Amino acid sequence: MRQIVTRALLASAALLPVQIATAQDSGTDARLLPEVVADGERTDDSYVMGTGADAGTTRITEKEIRARTPGSGDVNQLLKALPTIQFRSDEFLATEEDIQDIRPSDISISGGRYYDNLISIDGIDANARVDITQDSPQHYAEPAGASAQSLWVDANLVGEIVVRDSNISAEYGRFTGGVLDIKTRDPKRRFGFTSTLSYTSDALTHFKMSDASREAIGDDAMPGKPSFEKWRYGVTVDAPLNDDIGLLLGYNRSRADVIYTRNAKYGGTRYGQSSVSDNYLAKLVYDIRTDLKLSGQFAYTPYESESSSASGVDNKVTSHGGGITSKLELSKSGDTNWSISASLSHSDTSRDASPTNYSIPSWTTNGNVCSNTNCTIGGFGDVDQWQNNYALTGRWSTPIGAGRLSLGADYQRIEVMRSRPDDNIAYSSGTSQANAANILCSDGNSMTCVTGEYALTTYSVYRAYRARVNLDSFAAWAQYQLELGDLTLRGGLRYDYESFLGNHNVSPRLSASYDLPWNGWNVTLGANRYYGRSMLAYALREQYPNTLTYRRTATTSGSSLVYADSDWYLYRASSAASYSDGKKKTPYSDELSAALTAGVLGGSLRVKGVYREAKDEFVRSAGETLTTTLEDGRTTTYTNYVVTNDGFSKYRGLSLEWTRSFGKHSIALSTNFSKTKSSNDDYIESDIDDLIENPPVVFDGEVRSYADVMAMNQRPDMAAPLIVNATWTANWLDDRITTNMNLRYRSGFDRIEDTGRSATVDGTSYDLYDYVHYPDAFDMNMNAQVEVIRSRYGTLTADVRVANLLDNTPSPNSSSTSQPYQYGRSFWFGLNYRF
Repeated sequence: MRQIVTRALLASAALLPVQIATAQDSGTDARLLPEVVADGERTDDSYVMGTGADAGTTRITEKEIRARTPGSGDVNQLLKALPTIQFRSDEFLATEEDIQDIRPSDISISGGRYYDNLISIDGIDANARVDITQDSPQHYAEPAGASAQSLWVDANLVGEIVVRDSNISAEYGRFTGGVLDIKTRDPKRRFGFTSTLSYTSDALTHFKMSDASREAIGDDAMPGKPSFEKWRYGVTVDAPLNDDIGLLLGYNRSRADVIYTRNAKYGGTRYGQSSVSDNYLAKLVYDIRTDLKLSGQFAYTPYESESSSASGVDNKVTSHGGGITSKLELSKSGDTNWSISASLSHSDTSRDASPTNYSIPSWTTNGNVCSNTNCTIGGFGDVDQWQNNYALTGRWSTPIGAGRLSLGADYQRIEVMRSRPDDNIAYSSGTSQANAANILCSDGNSMTCVTGEYALTTYSVYRAYRARVNLDSFAAWAQYQLELGDLTLRGGLRYDYESFLGNHNVSPRLSASYDLPWNGWNVTLGANRYYGRSMLAYALREQYPNTLTYRRTATTSGSSLVYADSDWYLYRASSAASYSDGKKKTPYSDELSAALTAGVLGGSLRVKGVYREAKDEFVRSAGETLTTTLEDGRTTTYTNYVVTNDGFSKYRGLSLEWTRSFGKHSIALSTNFSKTKSSNDDYIESDIDDLIENPPVVFDGEVRSYADVMAMNQRPDMAAPLIVNATWTANWLDDRITTNMNLRYRSGFDRIEDTGRSATVDGTSYDLYDYVHYPDAFDMNMNAQVEVIRSRYGTLTADVRVANLLDNTPSPNSSSTSQPYQYGRSFWFGLNYRF
């Protein structure tokens, strides 16, 4: 299929110049197709493509957001219409944990990692500086609530989405991927009210299973299919206070309820867990004059997600996310325009968990909750984590000479904290059943000791701590755009400084655009450098205290084995893996880009080529074994890691896009050919040990170094070589029906990986590496909104949103056996009322 798609695209590209030349010679409009005129409401463009120096910018309007948003309300999913945005290849796996996770999708822009983007909500920084790689809520030490996008709002509150994937203005910094700005809608100047309700469940979902999973399961019993319900509902009120002041109040909730099954050794009982995302928004806009506006907003967006280990009891963990954003801005429009704003954001990614963990023999009264030798009860305690951002931003722009000068500066104060507020204790090592009758607890019965049954003889203390890292971030930029007839030159310079790394970074941004002789045709060349930002995960881990282990033995009194709380003694003080930090370089990406924009076939064409090299990226070093003296005077060894600048990435991509609106219809077609290479997947867990040790391996019949083999590889995820997108929005029957069809094709690829086998060359055995094929994926979705009632009292609309319309198996090569199901065709049904 990939060859067919590729050949069709190349054939279209080859014919395009011939068609345009024919139109030019005949004196007709190069757009070729006539304009379509329709009465009533017209559709917006599927998205609006920037031209000239802004050829790397794309806008999605509110009307298209309403038409194309999936039932989940995740606006990031709308970016699948754009060719330079990549998503995770396993996003359609229907594991219970994935079904329950209702946070925004991770995205890669122009080859950047998912945490390398600059994401903002109304210009407010929404990027996590804490560790985002931990995905196990049951981890004994690390909270799992943080994601790359620390704050988000539901699609019902969004008015515009702006993406910048290349040739990005000097106004934007602290990224090496791309820029995503999600803008909440402004209050309307007339009273209005909306309410929405939508629902899906396992009954509305057809689950698929790959052949690989079926083969792996074999004759064993098939796991039960997921059982879940999801709700999404909300209200908005537009309440103008007068002709000059508008007020918007909004509330939205998304909820997922999933049924889990405990391990068979713990009874195999069913239990429910939930995730809840709330959005509260208040936004006020005051038109002081026609060219002067004061706006203020406050959003509260808490998120909670429950998790319990199936191999234990009383171990529920509630992970938090989301938080608070607030902003006040004064802006002036006109030839000379400026804005000044102050904002703050607070994200809470803490966890609430049971305070004490016990491993108790199953034959006892307290431990009789499973059929294992020992049963696990309780958890590993609360861990608090938050991030505060305080920001001041100013921007000014005015015409000077034949061009426009723009200046700006911003200051951010970022505070990050992680703490374990109380010691967490994990008890284990119960006495044997043979001695049960002799056990005597001198301090009375408890979970750690029961007379006539058992005593626990070991416990570990995960000690309370408070780790905090603060940094100051300052940026200033200047940009001048000069118009010289058909030629436009834009030159910019950006300065960034963050106190944590202590680096002074200057990044040039240069572009030149030329209007070609044909109407609406423009070509743009760009050369830019983008600097990233500080990552604080290592700095927080460096402040963890040592873990203490205590033991006790019985005192013999006649036939009794007496256990007392006073018998505990320090057995060992251990230092876990340490993550040292230090002054490092700031990661950066150098970019060369070229873009062609034109009016073609009645619509807009954009062709872009982007080449990037990212260097000095953060990566974990190979572990080094060190010796330290502990609090009890003994020495111990521990593994020490440091963050280094040894990471790198390369990306090259060629995209082709065409959009057109005609009457009641709008369509967009796009494709992207790309290749992405990276030294590592993320900054903490990686294969960097192998890269540094660089062992010899066998590939293609030859003995080669591991590093040489990996250098031929592409990134394993969010880096499909070929993407093809299409979206079509239409209004029907006097605008009473709105439909959207969208599809996305992601090509397969071959990746060199360890086969798990060995090969012998000249008498020596080596690990055998070979190509592993990842197959193509094709996804088609449909949304339909039908006005059921339209009257002076408002409009009631029925809503159906269908994902995976063709019921494909999204990940054919998945071989999971414990949770083998994937999303097939699924439905969201809803009602919307608008007054």
